[in-house]
Parts: sequence; C-alpha cells; structure tokens
Amino acid sequence: MAISIAVILVGIALYYFYSADQAKIRGFAFGNEIQTLQEEIHEEQSRFISSIAKWEENTISDEEMVRTGEMHLNSFNTLLKKYDDLQPPDAFSKSVKLLKLSLEYQIESHEHRLEWIKTGDELESVRSQELTQLSFEAEQAGLKSFNDAKAGIEQ
Repeated sequence: MAISIAVILVGIALYYFYSADQAKIRGFAFGNEIQTLQEEIHEEQSRFISSIAKWEENTISDEEMVRTGEMHLNSFNTLLKKYDDLQPPDAFSKSVKLLKLSLEYQIESHEHRLEWIKTGDELESVRSQELTQLSFEAEQAGLKSFNDAKAGIEQ
C-alpha cells in the first residue's frame, strides 16, 4: 500500500514538473512568434513614416504617397491576420488582444492620414493623431501584459 502511494505521488510530481516545463516551452515559442510579428509591424511602420517624410519634403507627389499608403495598408492588414494564426498560451491571450488592437488603431490612423492627404481635411489629420495615441497606449499595455505573463511563467 505504501509503495503504491509513493508511486502515485512520484507520478503526480513528475506530471507537475513536466507540465510546467511544457508551459515554459510553449511560452518561449510563442514569445519568438510575437517578437517576429512585432518586428514586421515595426519595419512596415518605419517604411510608412519614411514615405510620409518624403511626401512632407515634396520629394514624392500626393498621388504617389496615396499609392504607397494603400500598399502599406495592405501590408498592415496582412500582418493583422497573423494575430489570428497565433496560438498563445492562456497567460498571453490578453497581451495578444491588446497588441492586435494597437495594430487595428494604427491601420485606422493611417487610413485617416491618407484621407487627409487626399482631401486636405484637417479633421482627418486630428483623428489620425488621436488614433496614433490610442495605438501607442494599447501597444504599451500589450507589452506590459506580455511581460507580466512572461514573468509569471518563469517563476
């Protein structure tokens, strides 16, 4: 009887440590996936900002900026879909939702910026700036949530 209880306890302990290790492995793999996605978003954002700078310097026309902006939006929408393909561990689901929301705000911001370029309507520019701020706040909250979840798993 005592031997079977000891075997059960050892089995439970092994299962617990195995599960904890698997959670760490899944968290690490997910961390790499989300980091890659965030880098892709950052690169696309940098390309768009570079195009805006060229437009502001009058080195590209309004029409060219609009075409570039539309290609940028297509790229961003493709990246947005990648969030749906992620399979985050439960601890990271909040951070994924916030980071996805950040990108959604960025896309909407850039849509308003392009509309401002097309029409000159200053309200479009103001709305773009507001959405950029919301995007930044959602991204910061998403990163904090990610780091909190990561710290919880590493313990």
